[in-house]
Amino acid sequence: MRDRRAFLAVALVVATTAPARAFSADGCEQQRKQYPANWNDTSAEKTLFTCESQQGRFYVKIGATDEAGRTLMSLVPFSRTNAGVKVETGLDVLRIWLDKEQTRRLRGGKYLATVVRKENSCWIRGNIDEDVVFLMDNAHPREDDPGAAGSFYNKAPRFTVLGNGSVNCEPFK
Repeated sequence: MRDRRAFLAVALVVATTAPARAFSADGCEQQRKQYPANWNDTSAEKTLFTCESQQGRFYVKIGATDEAGRTLMSLVPFSRTNAGVKVETGLDVLRIWLDKEQTRRLRGGKYLATVVRKENSCWIRGNIDEDVVFLMDNAHPREDDPGAAGSFYNKAPRFTVLGNGSVNCEPFK
């Protein structure tokens, strides 16, 4: 019994004095270096979808795939001119790296949910307070019973969301 208490006391001392794994002083800078130096330049990326709502408009774009098989996704705000031309604003791009499966689903317009980063984001210990959730679901399944109470009541509603607002996304033409 005495040996057990001594062992537990030593274990407690070791556990409470072991150095905690700290976030390095340049951790935020290391995270930022994973992304393009010119954050808002998406000119080399391919547009997959055009998304619009009352709260805003953006393109869903993908960039190059890195050595690890990750593909950069960007949500790029745009505005419409008086002539109806869509012009990228060049500001406030949201980005995230997608794995192969996420990229496949995005290209296919299938369900995808992820958090997208702002340029100054720093994810220390999972804190994403300043970032935005992006959920895209462009599947349009038939309702269960077309003659019943209406399509909304015959299937789970499917829609796309950026942050706290729903948007409509269509394939880019």
